[in-house]
Amino acid sequence: MTAPFEPPPEDDFDPGEADYLPPDDEDYPPPSAYTPLNGGDEPNVEAPLSENLEAMVGKAVLKRIQKEADAIAEAKWAEILTPELYARLEAAAAARLLAQLEISLANPEPEPEPEQPAEPELVFGSVEEFVRERIAPVYRREVIEGTSRNWCTQWWKHAEAISRLEALWRAWERLRLDPSTGMSVWWRDHADHHMAQLFDPEGTFKACSVRSGHAGGDFAIVPLPTEPAPSSMFPDMRLSPESAPTAASPHKEGNN
Repeated sequence: MTAPFEPPPEDDFDPGEADYLPPDDEDYPPPSAYTPLNGGDEPNVEAPLSENLEAMVGKAVLKRIQKEADAIAEAKWAEILTPELYARLEAAAAARLLAQLEISLANPEPEPEPEQPAEPELVFGSVEEFVRERIAPVYRREVIEGTSRNWCTQWWKHAEAISRLEALWRAWERLRLDPSTGMSVWWRDHADHHMAQLFDPEGTFKACSVRSGHAGGDFAIVPLPTEPAPSSMFPDMRLSPESAPTAASPHKEGNN
């Protein structure tokens, strides 16, 4: 026979247990604040995606949407493109092409002008550099002792020398580009001719010598005497190009 239930004696009751209260919810962070490190079973936890990953996902979604849209459009196009509609589209395209062709024939595009080759870069920057670096060391002649050649170390004080030497420089810069006969032509037709005129004892360096130096430049030799011609005989071509002398001009009369 089972003994009847009897409550514990009052001496065995712990009054401290009555003071226990469960902790408030605010003492613990909400479940969404936890991020499982090993793929836990938290049902509402979402790990944030990086910007690069979000961009990749977005592009993939758009690509898939575009693919589906293309498939739908292709299917619908096949449904509505009847033979009659295709014929109308073909006729419209042919008419547009013909109109464009007529415009092109009526207003042809001008042929592009051939590109001009760029000017070659100068080897020497000035006639002075050309004389110092090319003429002096290459065109060597005895001009100091026992020679009839005249030379002025200050050649740049002689107008004729400047003109002739600059002509030599310009011709050399042009003819050097011809690898076959360019230099031969320069020596024969330019260098030998102009240098012989400069060395001439009766030339522009007549009063100069290497030992004595420059002797007055152009003033050492009297300029060629001239007398002014009638103004009507030689009109200024810069002011009136149309008034160029003809066969019946006074030029011929003045020579008689």
